[in-house]
Amino acid sequence: MPLPAVLTRILVCYHKAVSLENAIRAYAARLGFTLCGFTRLSVLPRASFFNAWLAQGFAGEMQYLAREPQRRIDPHIPFPQARSVICLGFPYSPPVLPQVNWRHELRGRMAAYAAGTDYHAIIQRKLKQFIALLKDQQPGLWVRPYVDTGPLLERDWAYRSGLGWFGKNTMLLHKAMGSWFFLAEILVSLDLEGEGIPSAHCGTCTRCLDDCPTDALAVGYVLKSPLCISYLTIEHRGPIPHALRPKLGNWIFGCDICQEVCPWNTKFGQPRHDLMDELFPSLPALLGLDEDGFRARFRRSAVWRAKRRGLLRNVAVALGNSDNPAAVGPLQAALRDPEPLIRGHAAWALGRLAHTASLTTALDCEQDASVRQELLTALGEQPAPEA
Repeated sequence: MPLPAVLTRILVCYHKAVSLENAIRAYAARLGFTLCGFTRLSVLPRASFFNAWLAQGFAGEMQYLAREPQRRIDPHIPFPQARSVICLGFPYSPPVLPQVNWRHELRGRMAAYAAGTDYHAIIQRKLKQFIALLKDQQPGLWVRPYVDTGPLLERDWAYRSGLGWFGKNTMLLHKAMGSWFFLAEILVSLDLEGEGIPSAHCGTCTRCLDDCPTDALAVGYVLKSPLCISYLTIEHRGPIPHALRPKLGNWIFGCDICQEVCPWNTKFGQPRHDLMDELFPSLPALLGLDEDGFRARFRRSAVWRAKRRGLLRNVAVALGNSDNPAAVGPLQAALRDPEPLIRGHAAWALGRLAHTASLTTALDCEQDASVRQELLTALGEQPAPEA
C-alpha cells in the first residue's frame, strides 16, 4: 500500500537531513575535528547567570563581554540569517614532560596549548576548507566561522551540540577526550538538529576547585576571572595584584592545573621531550628578550597575545617566586628595561629575594611613579597597594 504523499515528503526530508548531518561529520573527521555536533539556534537560557557574573566583576578587564550582552544570549540579533551552529572540537595532546626542579633550573611554565603554531591560524585554515566542502553540497549557503572570537558563548553552544558536559572547572569535558581540545563554530543557514545535551559525569569530585592556587573556581560553575592564573598571565594588562603574585608559582602563560588534576584527563598525554624548552622555557633567557627578540620567538605563537610587556612581567614574578639567588642578575638587568610594568615587577621580585642593594640603587634614578611605588614597597617603606 503506497504511503500518503505528505508522509513520503516527511521521510524524504528526514533522510536528506540525516545524510547532510552524516556528511558534515565526515567532513569534520577528514579535517581532524575529532568532535562534531550541531544544534538549532535559539535564545540561550543563560541570561540571568551571565548578567549576574558580569555584575559581580568576574569578567575582569574583558569589558567586551559586557557590551550588548543580549547579543551573546540571542545569536539571531547579530546573525539573523543563521539557523543552526556546527560545533567542532580539535584535539591537542597534553605533553608528558620530565620532572623539573624549576626553582633550581629557573624554568617557567606555559599551558600545553601554547606549544607550536598559534591554534587560531591552524583551525581557521581548516574551517575555510570545511566551508568550501559545505558550499559544494549546499550552493548559496550562508556561513560564519569562529575560533575564540565573535559574540558567541561557544562553550554553551558546544554543550547544547553534545560535545561534552560542563566540568566544575567551567571547561567542557568529553569521556574520550577530557578537556584537551579547542572549540570552533560555524554558523549556518541550515536546519540541523544534532543529538541533544549530554549528561554530566563529574559526580562529587571537586579536585579542580580544591587545587586551584588562587581560588578562582567556585561552586555553581563560576570562574572568577580576576583570580584565574590564565587570565592574570594573558588577559590582564596591568600590574598583577601583590597578594596573587606568590600564588602564580612559575606559570608565565596560562595555566593547566584545573585540567591536570581532573580524573577525566589523567589518561591523556604523550611523552614529548622535544617540547621541554618550549613549555618549560628558561626564565633568564626570556627576561632578556627585546622587542625584536620577542617578535622573532613568539610572532606565530599563542604567546603573542600576552605581548612582550605582559610575558616579561610574568617572568619577573616567576623569578621572584624561585627563591634562587641566580635570579638576581637577570632581575637587576630588568630594572633598566624601557617598560615600566616590567621594571615594577622586577622590583617586587628582588624584594622577594631580599636584594635591597639593587632596589636602593634603582630608586635613586627611577622616574616612573608606579615603579617607584613598587621599589618602596619592596624595600618595606610603603605597604603594598590593595588589589
